[in-house]
Amino acid sequence: MKINSYNDFCLHQNVSRETYEKFKIFYKTLIKWQKSINLISKSSIENIWVRHILDSAQLYRYTRKINGNILDFGSGAGFPGLILAMMGHKNIHLVESDQKKCTFLREVAMLSETDVTIHNNRIENLKLFDVELITARALAPLNKLINYAEAFSKKTVSNKIFPKMLFLKGKSYKKEILELSKTKKISFQEYQSITDDFGKILYINSINVLNINND
Repeated sequence: MKINSYNDFCLHQNVSRETYEKFKIFYKTLIKWQKSINLISKSSIENIWVRHILDSAQLYRYTRKINGNILDFGSGAGFPGLILAMMGHKNIHLVESDQKKCTFLREVAMLSETDVTIHNNRIENLKLFDVELITARALAPLNKLINYAEAFSKKTVSNKIFPKMLFLKGKSYKKEILELSKTKKISFQEYQSITDDFGKILYINSINVLNINND
């Protein structure tokens, strides 16, 4: 799969021409910065449009009904959070601990006139706020992601209400789900990635922590 034009992109994911122009700004800025800091793997540089931009953009269809805050864990070069913001999502928060990467994210957001909030912080040190959806891409195993997400859950009398979660996962996702099932019961949908035959999109609707201590 190759993407060389607006029409090529829209064969896989419909976006406006204005959004595509923002993607082009993202692409050009990424190429420029990649020469000095490692934003993406060298093996994916030749196919940024598919491996990173389209891979992130495909999540948009699962986020259309989200109106609250979206928290993107470990944003790195902006995938998927900044792409979703370029596609029109408001209230997107990018969390990235690397200061240089945050400077890159701010430059892309400024040049593309994209409204996004950037937190130069570690996930576990982030000030807590109300979150409707958490996203992440190639960051950590499910267990660790959900441990991070637990801080943003709301405690009830009998359990905790977690934000919804949308994760791009690779081949190991089944093992990760099995490991997670030992401590948590999750309700989720699984979708095929359009950019990777082995890739999956996991949309987690709810989580019950087993043997939770309610004292």
